[in-house]
Amino acid sequence: MAERLGLRLRFALFFAALGIGGVAIIAAALWFGQSRAGGDPGGYVIAGVVAALGVLGLAAWIGLLFDENVAKPILALASDLSTRARADVDLEIDETQAKHLSTLAPAANAINAALAEARAARQRAIERETARISREKALFEALFRDLGEGAVVATPDNRVMLYNRMAQELLGEIGLDRPLSAFLRPEPVLDALKRMQAARIRGRISAETFLAASADGTRFLLGRVSPILSDEEVTGHVLIFRDATDDLSAHAHNDHLFNSLLEGVRRPAATIGALLDVLQSGDDLLPETRARFRQGIEDEVGRLFGCLDDMGKRHSAARSRRWPMSPVAVSHIFDGLSAQIDLPLATGETDATLICDGFAITALLAQVIDGLTETGERRDLALGAEVEGEETRLVMTWQGPAVRDGEIAGWLARPLSTAYGDYTGRDALSGHQSDLWCEPTATGHRIVMPLVSGAPPLALGDARPEFYDFNLPDAPMGDLAERALADLSFVVFDTETTGLSPRGGDEIVQIAGIRIVNGRILRGETFDTLVNPGRAIPPASTRVHHISDDMVTGAPDITQAGQRFHEFCKGAVLVAHNAPFDLAFLRLKEQVIGRRFDNPVLCTVLMSAGLFEHTGAHTLDALCERFGVTIPPEARHTAMGDTLATAEVFVQMLELLKAKGVTTLGGAIAEEGRMTKIRRAQNY
Repeated sequence: MAERLGLRLRFALFFAALGIGGVAIIAAALWFGQSRAGGDPGGYVIAGVVAALGVLGLAAWIGLLFDENVAKPILALASDLSTRARADVDLEIDETQAKHLSTLAPAANAINAALAEARAARQRAIERETARISREKALFEALFRDLGEGAVVATPDNRVMLYNRMAQELLGEIGLDRPLSAFLRPEPVLDALKRMQAARIRGRISAETFLAASADGTRFLLGRVSPILSDEEVTGHVLIFRDATDDLSAHAHNDHLFNSLLEGVRRPAATIGALLDVLQSGDDLLPETRARFRQGIEDEVGRLFGCLDDMGKRHSAARSRRWPMSPVAVSHIFDGLSAQIDLPLATGETDATLICDGFAITALLAQVIDGLTETGERRDLALGAEVEGEETRLVMTWQGPAVRDGEIAGWLARPLSTAYGDYTGRDALSGHQSDLWCEPTATGHRIVMPLVSGAPPLALGDARPEFYDFNLPDAPMGDLAERALADLSFVVFDTETTGLSPRGGDEIVQIAGIRIVNGRILRGETFDTLVNPGRAIPPASTRVHHISDDMVTGAPDITQAGQRFHEFCKGAVLVAHNAPFDLAFLRLKEQVIGRRFDNPVLCTVLMSAGLFEHTGAHTLDALCERFGVTIPPEARHTAMGDTLATAEVFVQMLELLKAKGVTTLGGAIAEEGRMTKIRRAQNY
């Protein structure tokens, strides 16, 4: 019984018993005195009432002081020690909260320091033992991440446990522990798996090929699937694939061009042949008739040449689309060029990128420099880049005479490189749908070559995505409520809105989310979009989240954003700080979105109320301070900033729930239900 009573309640009962006992003793003493002395008992009764009220008041006052200065600080110290022991938090304990407990708070801090030191020593030992594994892991990540083909490793039940950047580019928002069918049409892959299994039964282990469309039908992927064997058991399979969309499109386009060419040539050729037959056999034709026939032949020849010219242009355009392109940093081209030529070349600093064949562009620039320096009359060569929107111009400047068009044509007619066979510089420019020309400047001359700009490179501080997890839990089985929290996938999310009243007309202006799989925050699997609310954003709301009307102009509406977010959350438990608020905005828009947000939901406010019952501070800032999570000021009250902070807090809370004996989703939801009344009494 005593174990089920809280510490504060037990202290309250103690002082209540003390007060009641004091009243009883006073009453007994007065009764005994009156019975011995005799006389009017009225004075004794008045004295007894006054004494009883005094004793009860004193007991209540001392009890309140004891609760405030002893019970609450003891609970706070216990909570802080438990948090630091279970959630891997190394912050010092605030001793001022227990200033009346003498040396108890310093002793708790000493325990905390010893725990932190023990944890640090354990971590150092682990790091020493895993140094070799870490080196191999880093090598594996570097090799796998930058493969030129898409690669996915799947579990036997076709859930993703590894992918690389190319797979992410080809398949869209792929994620760990998500089914392949969410990104890839499964039938061709399943057929290849059946063939692979049949071959294995016959004693042959080999890869099987497949051609499958992406889930949205926008890409065709040509690939192969191979088994992963461990002790003769299939523990998964590897899919290696590349984008075959352009190949299929080019094949179809070439067929169409060929058929169009045949059709375009057949009719003029037949007409010309017929007209020539008439002219050759008709010696008695009148001059005006013979002139009309000749004019007809000339017209058909014009149509024939027009068809050939049109087919040539269309074929050139098709060939240019087939040139191998990839993102290349302009600085890398400059470095390669400086290493390739044997003369001084000034290059400007730039962080621009291009979509191009980097080797071909480097070789082409080397040809241009060779041509410029052939006569020795041009000096002070410098190379730079000018970025204008989706175009980046490579600019070569020099001092000396200008370059004639004929010279440039001669340079471009040379073979680009022995690696490319007979391909010339002009072929490379055609393949990049570009050109090259000379123009005067205020101080000299320059050659300009425009190319397509690429996406900016990753900044040095960008987090490397977590793209694999070989320890995924087994396939889900049984009731979801009975599944362990550690085996679930979560999507932590947050919204920013025009106001605080979803039923009063306020709308979402931003949604952000991040996935947690196997207890890991996957910073490479995020969702973040502005949303056009279809109404003005009040200035008071803009002052909070800094989102203005101009920023959401052109952003997707709630229908598009909601559908994408629903796909991102598929199969996951939703987590938010004060979840009912954010979910109210989404669920009121379910008919507009055309999707139901019926995922299980956990709320970090309710979890905090259950874990830290001694305090009423359950705001996100209070939780971040408790767990040592830092939110940069510029990220606070942004959807993604609050989402990341909530995710870090939530991962720590899972450990505390486990220590409390709450290990299943059903248990966590039941714990939240128990704290609903506490939640209504708090401010968030």
